[in-house]
Amino acid sequence: MLFVRFRLWEKIESLTYNRISSPEDLLKMSQDPSDDYILTSDIDMSGYEWIPFTFSGVFDGNGHTISNLQIDSSGTGVRDTYDGNMKVYSSCFAAFFDVLDGGKVRNVNFENICLDVTSDTSCFAGSIAGYMSGSTISNCSVNGSVRLCAHDRMFGVGGICGYGNGMIRDVDIDIVLICTDTDRETKDEQFMGGICSAGYPDIINCNVQIDGYDSEHGYAHNGGLIGMYMFYPEGMEHNGSFINNCVIGKITFYEDNEDRRAYCEPFVGEMMDMINTVEDNRYDFKRDEVYTYDVELLPE
Repeated sequence: MLFVRFRLWEKIESLTYNRISSPEDLLKMSQDPSDDYILTSDIDMSGYEWIPFTFSGVFDGNGHTISNLQIDSSGTGVRDTYDGNMKVYSSCFAAFFDVLDGGKVRNVNFENICLDVTSDTSCFAGSIAGYMSGSTISNCSVNGSVRLCAHDRMFGVGGICGYGNGMIRDVDIDIVLICTDTDRETKDEQFMGGICSAGYPDIINCNVQIDGYDSEHGYAHNGGLIGMYMFYPEGMEHNGSFINNCVIGKITFYEDNEDRRAYCEPFVGEMMDMINTVEDNRYDFKRDEVYTYDVELLPE
């Protein structure tokens, strides 16, 4: 009954939303990124350039599909990110939205999304949000690939979100993740997760099919759901939940580093803080570590 009431409220609420029925309408969202939007048809973004932007409204797909979205650059949004030692880095982000700040994304399917970004600064990439803060992503599906080549101290890729916190629930994802460290000299930190690369999102009722490739000359943090689970900034507390998730697939990786950590686990790569509720999670996951360090690991 509560679920039915919630969906009914969504329907009533959406009557005031701006309607999107074409690629041109979708591109115009960046002109008013705090407003609310609803798709009224499927949209094929083939041939259109998508520049990520910061969003704080509601984006309701209304059950429709955005296909063939190509993302080749990060957005202008910058936020602080934290490594496991609470060192702070100013990072950029790449995804459908570079930053999802108090926003909601729901009821939308992304088919054949392709993100391929190279960055010389700290960067995090995902499919829907590069960074999310106090936001919700729900009842979505994603199919495609996310690839990031970077080298500056701290960077990572996530199937849904690059870095952040909030709620991710009722998501189905079939994703290829590629993260390549382009600098052999610097011991940076790299993060990869089927849902989120690093942070403390609640993850509920999500199905993840992951094919990950991580070429790292510093420290690797890989997880079927999240690469590193940690609260930030220092002193933050959160009652976290990982409930009824399923992870299927593998992460192929190397960590070219004598001071090895080589985190790669079915759910959480490195757990810095406790998740309060962990229930009914399942996996069929392979940790595929290799020891040839002079190539970029890629799908065959």
